[in-house]
Amino acid sequence: MQIGFIGVGKITNAIVEGLCTSSIENTQIWLSPRNEANAQRLAEKYAQVRRLESNQQVIDQSDLVFIAVRPAAAVEVLRSLAFREEQTVISLVPLLKKAELLNTVAPATQVARAVPTPTVMQHTGPILLFQANDTVTQLFSHLGQPVQVADEHQLHALWTLTGLITPFYDLLHELSSWTIDNGVNATTANQYIAGLFQALCLAAQQDSTINFKELAQHAETPNGMNEQAGREIREKAAHQAYRIASDNLLKRFE
Repeated sequence: MQIGFIGVGKITNAIVEGLCTSSIENTQIWLSPRNEANAQRLAEKYAQVRRLESNQQVIDQSDLVFIAVRPAAAVEVLRSLAFREEQTVISLVPLLKKAELLNTVAPATQVARAVPTPTVMQHTGPILLFQANDTVTQLFSHLGQPVQVADEHQLHALWTLTGLITPFYDLLHELSSWTIDNGVNATTANQYIAGLFQALCLAAQQDSTINFKELAQHAETPNGMNEQAGREIREKAAHQAYRIASDNLLKRFE
């Protein structure tokens, strides 16, 4: 499989690392010249990765092409390139809808949109896919758990949630800082916090229905710590900040 990447930023780096350390076989990966440091490092690290001198060279060498450029530059970059009809194009660009993608990569007609997260480097995490064919779905199965989405509005709503990664880590940082202020060693605090929240998410995943409200209520006992903390945080409407931020992020797709 000849796989090309136009754009070599953080998410491309994660995908390439994930592919090269997965069980997938017989792949050649071609990288565009932008972000030379990233591309060169990957090419030096993995025998199946090579950095080319232009975006067009990547297109010419590849059967499957990932588009991972900044939204503001995506259309201009793609219109400068000549695609082939038989190629499959996978867009990782948040604001580039399928109709415009098809228009800019013609005569290629087999296109998909995908939302991997940096955890694909560790071959884990959900990967949103919109209109991905079997080849694309199988490829992503080596990187995490493909989740097929029925339409672009649902794709955008779920894609919005990836904008909450920073607030999530901010929360963990606040809890870490508080724990350290209360005399706990930083390494111990951070290991416990990361492990605690990972375990809570794992427990939710193993629930057949994944009802977060029920899980929250199940954790509460009368006059217990979870009951107290849940009540105090809800009374301050702290969770509303996440809804407001999500509403504002979703507007960017519109």
